[in-house]
Amino acid sequence: MNGPVFSRNAGLIGGVLLVGALALSAILLPVDRRLPMEICLVLAMAQGWNLLCGYTGLLSFGHQAFIGVGAYTLFLVVNTLGISPFLGLAFSATVSAVVAVVIALLLKGSRDAYFSIGIWVLADCLRLLVGQWDFVGSSQGMVLNAPDIDPTTFGDAVFWAALALVLVTQFAIFGLLRTRFGLGLMAIRDNETAAASVGIAPGRSRIIAFVASAVICAVGGAIYYLSVLYVDPAGAFDLDWQIRILFIVIVGGAGTLEGPLIGTAIYFLLREFLQDHGGLFLIIQGAIAALTMLFAPQGLWGLVQARTGFQLFPTKWVTQ
Repeated sequence: MNGPVFSRNAGLIGGVLLVGALALSAILLPVDRRLPMEICLVLAMAQGWNLLCGYTGLLSFGHQAFIGVGAYTLFLVVNTLGISPFLGLAFSATVSAVVAVVIALLLKGSRDAYFSIGIWVLADCLRLLVGQWDFVGSSQGMVLNAPDIDPTTFGDAVFWAALALVLVTQFAIFGLLRTRFGLGLMAIRDNETAAASVGIAPGRSRIIAFVASAVICAVGGAIYYLSVLYVDPAGAFDLDWQIRILFIVIVGGAGTLEGPLIGTAIYFLLREFLQDHGGLFLIIQGAIAALTMLFAPQGLWGLVQARTGFQLFPTKWVTQ
């Protein structure tokens, strides 16, 4: 039997709250939308990474590779083909998907620490390779050459692209997890042997989730560097991108769609309040992550869900 009314309607309520909060940020910050744009992009990346780690159990330390691939692909196609930067986002998604498939094949069969370290090493290899590639400016990076950009509307257009990405990511993953495939992902995470015994293909399912998470991070990275019209390997392939995502998902709660929302809010609140206090932000960030892993390994939203049973974005039905 279907679950309580609040569970059946929670997805709609969560959607309204999310759209309302993001729209409000656009209204309250009409002049400089860089901060809400960054919030949207980091949230989308965290949800993409959470799809892989939280729902298949694969812990990646190298998703900064796809952020860099997405950004560089965008700059390359715009500078060489002269197309619209926003059309170039499709190329970023396509190329990152191909790169993700190649990485998945290279790491086929790797699990746990072997997968985590392996993808980290491959991400750093990509950074070094791009840093030595003269055609893309090597370590100096490259500037976006798009003379058709209208500076009076460009900032708004980039913000709306970021907003579209986070909304599509949130609701696409929500819809995916309520399908048979999504149930299969969670079964693989919980017990791979049992999942395989009922006809679920763990390898294929993990590759699909891996490619999807890579595409989300790639498009997010492309939009971010599009906003500054410049990209370099030290920034685009920076491990700091992965650290942000890890903090957000760990503190909010892996394996939930609500967790990254909470984690993103905590991260940006900390950063904005402590941005003038040097390394204090990093110290407090590390302390919060450590305390969460010790006393609430399921994350803050995991605590709420365990005590109340409430899901803002329910991915399964509960019985009455």
